Amino acid sequence: MSTQGPKEKIIGSVEIPDINSKEVMGAIRSMKAITPTSVAMKWNLKVSVAKRMLSMLEEKKIIRLVARSSNLKVYAMTESKDTQ
Repeated sequence: MSTQGPKEKIIGSVEIPDINSKEVMGAIRSMKAITPTSVAMKWNLKVSVAKRMLSMLEEKKIIRLVARSSNLKVYAMTESKDTQ
């Protein structure tokens, strides 16, 4: 048995960043491929929270689904000029 203390477990946040903020929208616009994993890594989120965030952006028609496989969704920014 090890005499070291318990390892610190790093868990992503469960709070969705403000999707209307300029910082979030600027970062999403700069991504070449918008995936749940890339969003989770960018804002230190759980992947499930990142998926929920992307679903909200898709409902607002800010992003659109461009490719899908059994375990990956890839989104792209919409061509709309008025994307907040």
